[in-house]
Amino acid sequence: MPAAPNPTTTRSATSSQSARSASSITSGVRLLIWTPEASTPPRGTQRLMELPNNPNQVGPVCLVTGANGYVGKHLVRRLLELGCEVRALDLAAFEGDPRVTSIAGDSPRMSDMGPACEGVDTVFHVAAIINTLTLARPSVREQVYGVNVAGTECVIRACKAASVKKLIFTSSITVAVDRPIREGDETAPYVGTDGLPDLCSQTKSKAEKLVLEADDPSGLRTAAVRPGGVWGPGEGAIMVRDFLEHLAAGQFKVTIGDGTSVTDNVHVDSVVDVHFLVAQKLTDDPDLVAGEAYFVSDDEPTNPVVWYRPIVEGLGYSWPKMHIPRPGAYAFAYLGEVAHYFGGPFPTVTRRGVLSICRDASFGVDKARAHLGYEPRTSAAEGIPKLMDDFRATHDRFKAAQ
Repeated sequence: MPAAPNPTTTRSATSSQSARSASSITSGVRLLIWTPEASTPPRGTQRLMELPNNPNQVGPVCLVTGANGYVGKHLVRRLLELGCEVRALDLAAFEGDPRVTSIAGDSPRMSDMGPACEGVDTVFHVAAIINTLTLARPSVREQVYGVNVAGTECVIRACKAASVKKLIFTSSITVAVDRPIREGDETAPYVGTDGLPDLCSQTKSKAEKLVLEADDPSGLRTAAVRPGGVWGPGEGAIMVRDFLEHLAAGQFKVTIGDGTSVTDNVHVDSVVDVHFLVAQKLTDDPDLVAGEAYFVSDDEPTNPVVWYRPIVEGLGYSWPKMHIPRPGAYAFAYLGEVAHYFGGPFPTVTRRGVLSICRDASFGVDKARAHLGYEPRTSAAEGIPKLMDDFRATHDRFKAAQ
């Protein structure tokens, strides 16, 4: 009965998330980015966003942990396009581009991270386990904490030992969401570490704090990027892939909640943009951005279920007319978590999943605009139609596998 994808236990980083150039070309490349209030760019709202166009502004030698994950792969691709020398660390070898130095390793192991960081200028730490359980078996909790928290501690130690200049952590909007929040900003407190917060929110908040506290004006400079739900081309975006799997299985029959809550999603290209902008600023103006976190989104708060409507109808389905109120969905999710705790399958929806659908969780990008010059790449209304062929191919693959 899921109304939207429920992130299952996914290790999209450490599991299953070119040559060094000394020449300076220009200070950046200008892209025309419009701030969408509607599905077409209104006149007079175009803004200029300067992105690095020189590998020295970002790296030039970069390591991406969790390189086989969705964001990790897009980071690797864009770093290569920029001309950086790229190392990709993940449990499985990185395939698809001979220019990448693939390192089969695990971020919680110093024996893997130490050598991987030698000679590196910038580390993008994307590796994580995404698990939204609140009630979790001790073995599951230990695994998630081991990768997300202990793994981050190991990355920090390896960076310092190898004299890495910059460490940028891929965090999450959820590190600041333990209550309804609309039009929030980076002053929002971290979620608690006990009780209600799910494993992903708990561990991501702990890891982010470790990274930001590790900032050293005389050594390693650090910052964090907090994306909302990430979408874009291909099959790797969890929020789209999981939803299409449910849709193909005929499981999208009802919606959850009253449709009034809003949250933030973000195109993967915008996520990479902010990573690049932060990396550049850590060199050009470190006192401004070092030790700071930045929300990144498409800057169009949207109901997390309604966001999928163009995809559903574009694939020929009717939008469900029935909905389940939040209390009923939350109780169902709780029972699913209890069953999983005692050996059952991963629940169809977790309590965190229900709250993500039914409770406001939206933050502005004013800080990213002011400090980094960030502007969103696209809107859902503009971007989703361009990706319908990708979405249809993923849907049809799930359908054929039934």
